[in-house]
Amino acid sequence: MACPAAAYGAIFQKLYHDPWGIERGEVPNRIGHPWTRLPRDLPQARVPKATATAPKFKNLWSLTQYALAHNPQSREAYANLQAAAAGLGVADAAYLPTLSLQSTAARSEANTTAGFSIPVQNNDSTNLTFSYILLEFGERRAARAQALAQIYLNGFDYNAALQSVALTVTKAYYTLIGEEALVRAYERTVAEDRASLDAAKIKRHAGMATVADVLQAQSALAQARANLLSAQAQVQSDRGALAVSCGLAPTAKIVVPPLHTHAQPPTLAPGLHRLMAQALRNNPSIRAAAANVLESQASVRADEAAGMPTLSFQASGGKRFQNGLLPSENWSIGVSLKVPLFTGFQDSYRISEARAQERSSQASLDNEAATIRSTVYQDAQQLAGARTAAQAARLAVASARASLAAVQAQYKVGLATMIDVLTAQATLTTAEQTEIQDLTTSYTDLANLADALGYIALPQALDTGAGPEKEMQP
Repeated sequence: MACPAAAYGAIFQKLYHDPWGIERGEVPNRIGHPWTRLPRDLPQARVPKATATAPKFKNLWSLTQYALAHNPQSREAYANLQAAAAGLGVADAAYLPTLSLQSTAARSEANTTAGFSIPVQNNDSTNLTFSYILLEFGERRAARAQALAQIYLNGFDYNAALQSVALTVTKAYYTLIGEEALVRAYERTVAEDRASLDAAKIKRHAGMATVADVLQAQSALAQARANLLSAQAQVQSDRGALAVSCGLAPTAKIVVPPLHTHAQPPTLAPGLHRLMAQALRNNPSIRAAAANVLESQASVRADEAAGMPTLSFQASGGKRFQNGLLPSENWSIGVSLKVPLFTGFQDSYRISEARAQERSSQASLDNEAATIRSTVYQDAQQLAGARTAAQAARLAVASARASLAAVQAQYKVGLATMIDVLTAQATLTTAEQTEIQDLTTSYTDLANLADALGYIALPQALDTGAGPEKEMQP
């Protein structure tokens, strides 16, 4: 009868494989249809409140400090570090004894096959158990080393998150002040083109210019206005991006100081090999990769210790009450020895896996170091190039501004044409754009290099003798 029963059971399972209708309620009827359930218990994101004004920031340093404390990326990494610290407490708890209390109460009744009824029994028992590991071969020590390595890993990941926030804020900051500088340059261009149009109209009324001069000036003014409107719209977008990087709503109005085009871009201290060495010491990505190596080494020791004997001490005592009789007492004390003899080669494979993970972690550390060295070299070269370009652009702006003034003076006395004036104005605008771009690029390259070196903000100077504790806003 076993086979028919099993067959009936299989048919029942097939017909009623979902008796509670879970699939009908949780899964779409057909593939390709969206999942439309809207759970009410989902946590809500903490969306920043829309504010008309943001806190006032004196400089990039204060802006960065605010972002480090309010950006969700910082909070996430900080919570992970707190969790890792609690994990170390869990590992330390293994060195302490355990004490547990168990109490049960039951009421039972049974009938014999002869038809006699056994009286109802009331049982109540309470037991207290004490247990302590006396001897093991490094398993707890390896577990603690793993937990400590996790703290290292999450700590360096936390620093990397702070670096990421600071780098994002710095780039958004210089993008914004660069775009604002472009707006001011376009405003000057609009004013110059309007003055050129007025001059062309006056000269035409005086019979000293043609209608072509007026049309050319009008076209240049229209183009300048279009560039100005586009730049103003981009400023609003860049301000929103900076606000979001600070943990604020994109509608927050952040006011930043203007870009000083007369200031020299930051200098680069000599000794590129020393910068690379500093990056290998301080970059959190390299340190996190090294912490991974420590964790994998501890994992090897833990797997090796898992196959060793364990000696534990145990003691227990309790009382049992039954049907109003006098309580009975029980106690025990002794030691327990556990010796793993054969686990189906699981321990051997776990050790092999852990050792392979250790080799992989070491290779990852070597690869991260090579990547950071290459990044430092490239960022340093780009910073030096951008600084030189900014200096050349500053000279070009001064030359273009003087040239425009000369051409405008010549146009007033009829020694130059409107095309000459507009060409000189376009040359000045292009030179100002190039200067602003080179300046902002130099600061962005500095931010990239500082990030590779392990700084959490822009340093005052990239001197290899200065550590992260000397970070300042340039």
